[in-house]
Amino acid sequence: MPASFQLKLKSFYNNIISLLEEAGLDTPDLDARFMIEERTSYDWSDIIARPDDPITQSQYTKIMEDVQARLAGKPLSRIFGYREFWGLDFELSPDTLDPRPDSELIIDIALKNFPDRKQPLEILDLGTGSGCLLVSLLFEFENARGYGIDLSLGAVTCAKQNAQKNHVSDRSHFLCGSWMESIDKKFDLIVSNPPYISNQVIANLSNEVKNHDPIIALDGGRDGLTPYKELFPQLKNFLNTNGIALFEIGYDQEKDVMRLAEESGFAQRTVYFDLAGNPRVVDISSGDK
Repeated sequence: MPASFQLKLKSFYNNIISLLEEAGLDTPDLDARFMIEERTSYDWSDIIARPDDPITQSQYTKIMEDVQARLAGKPLSRIFGYREFWGLDFELSPDTLDPRPDSELIIDIALKNFPDRKQPLEILDLGTGSGCLLVSLLFEFENARGYGIDLSLGAVTCAKQNAQKNHVSDRSHFLCGSWMESIDKKFDLIVSNPPYISNQVIANLSNEVKNHDPIIALDGGRDGLTPYKELFPQLKNFLNTNGIALFEIGYDQEKDVMRLAEESGFAQRTVYFDLAGNPRVVDISSGDK
């Protein structure tokens, strides 16, 4: 862009949309908006109300770098290095799964099960990744304390940073290990978004997922059920009386996961559906609800 040329805000926004549309991206308008909002002081209302405001050379250069990364299949959250979840910002690393909005259903269900926000809950997050589930729960339950476990040291490091960033580090502990191997206490609430994708279909996932999310956070074994098979038989040893466990599941896993929970002795089992109408979270209880 020549130094003497002043690029206007709305024109630049439309140019970005055109580039992304030509590449067949699903949400070119939103992507363009988020890039401008992230790299400038403008927001959506400015694009509409102040279309002739200038884009500087440095802003243009940085945003075009973002556009090229997006055209190469990199998700915006990976480009920016963070993702919003439950109204909080979470830093990401190559070792962490990119949090999805569907996983917020776990927070919703927890709040319904424990309506007293001042309750001193003990919470365990298995496969914590970025820490989004545990940190969000500790944000909501001001007297709760929790543990986050992950097999990846890089993920544990990232989760600690997110706990610090969202002001719950004094009530959270993050450990590197396999599931509950380093835990010797019981909890009121256990949550998990485990790897639940069959390793037979990972190659068929979108490039945004398979090229940017860590395989360890996706691979649920040949049938996608390995984590549930490993965890459910142990859960009662780690749940307090009337404690509950909330597990995210794949859209086609409801029957298999419910069967595994029943085989592990859980009489109370409830399935919750996401906004698309797919089974998304299984709620299993250690006692009467």
